[in-house]
Amino acid sequence: MPVQAHGQSAKSWAKRGADAEAHEDYDAAFEAYRQALLQRPDNLIYKTKFERVRFAAAAAHVDRGRVLRQSGDFNGALTEFQRALAIDGGNQTAQQEIVAVERDMSNAPGAALLQQAPVGPSAAASTVAGPIQLKPVDNAPVTLHVVEDTKVLYQAIAKSAGLNVIFDPDYTSRRIPLDLVNVSLYDALRILGTISGTFWKPVTSNTIFVAANTQQKRQELDTVAVQTFYISNAASAADANELLTALRNVLDPQTKIFLVPSQNAIVMRSTPDQLLLVESLLNNLDRPRSEVVVDVAVLEVNKTRTRNLGITLPQSVQLGTQLNNGTSSTLNSSSATSTSSTTTGTSTSSTTTNPSLNDLANFTASNIAVSIGTAAVNALLTDSDTRILQNPRVRATDNQKATLKIGSRIPIATGSFSSGASTAIVSSLVNTQFTYIDVGVNIEMTPTVHQDREITLKMVMEISNESGTVTISGVQQPIIGQRRVEQTIQLKEGEPSILAGLLTKDEERSVSGTPGIGSIPILNKVLGSNTKTNTDDEIVFLLIPHIVREPLITRLNTRAIDSGTSAHFELRHDDTLAAASGDTSALVTTGAFQRQQIPATGMTAAQAANAMIGQVGSEQAQRAAQSALHNQMNQPTISPSGVQQAATGPVSAQPTGGAPVRFSVVASNATQAVGSTFQVSVAAADAKDLYAAPMQVQFDPKLLSLVNVDSGEMLGRDGQAVSVVHRDEGNGMVTVSVSRPPAVRGVDGTGSVAVLTFKAIGAGDATVSLARVGAKNSAQANVPAVGSQTVVHVK
Repeated sequence: MPVQAHGQSAKSWAKRGADAEAHEDYDAAFEAYRQALLQRPDNLIYKTKFERVRFAAAAAHVDRGRVLRQSGDFNGALTEFQRALAIDGGNQTAQQEIVAVERDMSNAPGAALLQQAPVGPSAAASTVAGPIQLKPVDNAPVTLHVVEDTKVLYQAIAKSAGLNVIFDPDYTSRRIPLDLVNVSLYDALRILGTISGTFWKPVTSNTIFVAANTQQKRQELDTVAVQTFYISNAASAADANELLTALRNVLDPQTKIFLVPSQNAIVMRSTPDQLLLVESLLNNLDRPRSEVVVDVAVLEVNKTRTRNLGITLPQSVQLGTQLNNGTSSTLNSSSATSTSSTTTGTSTSSTTTNPSLNDLANFTASNIAVSIGTAAVNALLTDSDTRILQNPRVRATDNQKATLKIGSRIPIATGSFSSGASTAIVSSLVNTQFTYIDVGVNIEMTPTVHQDREITLKMVMEISNESGTVTISGVQQPIIGQRRVEQTIQLKEGEPSILAGLLTKDEERSVSGTPGIGSIPILNKVLGSNTKTNTDDEIVFLLIPHIVREPLITRLNTRAIDSGTSAHFELRHDDTLAAASGDTSALVTTGAFQRQQIPATGMTAAQAANAMIGQVGSEQAQRAAQSALHNQMNQPTISPSGVQQAATGPVSAQPTGGAPVRFSVVASNATQAVGSTFQVSVAAADAKDLYAAPMQVQFDPKLLSLVNVDSGEMLGRDGQAVSVVHRDEGNGMVTVSVSRPPAVRGVDGTGSVAVLTFKAIGAGDATVSLARVGAKNSAQANVPAVGSQTVVHVK
């Protein structure tokens, strides 16, 4: 984003993000919410929107990368996956896709990159060698058409490959015919052993030993080795035992194999062929479980409409008597009484007397008091519309139950009595207990991920609320309204599933009025009260599953392995398989390495440090990353003193001619205080068609701490999205790769390429230099580049 755009307020950034999200432009929404969160890091609303859009933006880049990979555009796919990883550093799918694309782009198996050096062995343990590997001088194909003694045949085949042959003293040879046409050395030896009933084993790198193929000789001469296999993806002891059971069922019953739960490792003592088979099986079986994120939207719509129209006539008439002597009485259905009142000063006394015969004889209409109730005109209309939306996001592992509860827990009183006792005793023996029930949105989900990227969801969704109370045995208890759905469905990744129809309709009509008049068709509309109430309550569930992690299964994981005969276990080796397929995943036995990244988002130094704790890769990943860096940037190295050093990596592309791109390191302020946070920009000058800029930045880790790496304004000045990927190598070295989207031209001129944010942690003169720098044009060709350095004074 342009630097001047940072002057906008957080509210305007949030509005821009909402507009972009509504148009499904998740990249723009991610950047807008990120800027809003940078300005208001304490705003939970911005943080929630940022985290929600982060996943959607990363998933969109992964989808585009998969399309580009299937079309053969590996560079474009790699850029998309790196952008997804820069947005969401925890996106395992993007990490796996990067490994797969780099494997497709590589022509070498890279087995040396995946070897682990021993950690702190003793001098004697360091000299322990593995099984002997036969190293023939010549691997030329063998062609023979002869009938000869088996010893002579072995010697002829071995001599053609520069090997020595020794025979078991107990072995008796015989003449056999042998016809071989253009077969490899190992196939020739295997065919000869099958015809002659013999087997061979290497005793040195250039010598083989031949003996009769009997069970006794096999047990005496077969080499036995011990190997430890570390399990990377067993989450529990049950998972490790499941792997161990599978291996025991495949291997011979006499094979010694056992599990070390404390180290999550399997130790095995067997022949080299069986060790190789276990290595291959663990590579196929010890894989991370798939993980699924399910977007759940629960929409509840409640509409209530009430109408009350009409005229309510007086509903009561009261008659009373008023006698001439000042007393009054009220008449009812059973008797009439008179009440006399006497007022003196400010006090009033009232007495009730019965009427006399004289009063009754002179009783007239003036002695009757009439009291009529009030009339009312009803004109009332109420209309309420309530919408409740719950949008939780649940992440679950394959075949593992995940539970989400949003709401409250309501206590319900329970008790037990001792019957037959007196009331006083019973009250003292009441044992009141409380149980709690969950009220709100309750979701239980168990996903199953299939190999065709379909997902089976076994779900229980429940919406409950407290709808009222009821008194049971003198105790007031809540009434729980519940709507529950249990279902097992199978969906494709990203396919929405809508569950509607949980609809409740309630219609109530009531008419009130004067008897007789209320029954007349026309008058009851005017001289009566009509009340109509309509209530609609509907709940809609929307489910969208997304696969965020899946095991990378290739053809090498599903191919059949030749393991010999039922009597003798023996693997057949073909050295051309790995080179022909270019699949390095078969060489990994303890889980494929995964490139770890720090999200390119604003964070404090403490957050960056916490993030780096989980980013420490294994030695295998570091070696592979260094090799990938050498392949990507085969450029001269600039030391802090400015002296150029030759790069040691293999040449991937020769730099094109022309003036080099000059990269300079510029600090926002050359003098900083301890504890302050400042930015250092890497600017490019004299650039022509600059598409990508991979580099390594060296700084003093005792004085500076890396907080974040972001893109500059140069590569994205035309509105294109810029991918920024960085990795902290440790010891003050950070690898940064900044690139433009695929199939677009590079930029010309001068500007900032990357911006690094540091925190000063110690006093002194801190040097920030470009230890290695490179540049690429839109044709993916290397461009000459030179770097520089700067010094920041921390005090």
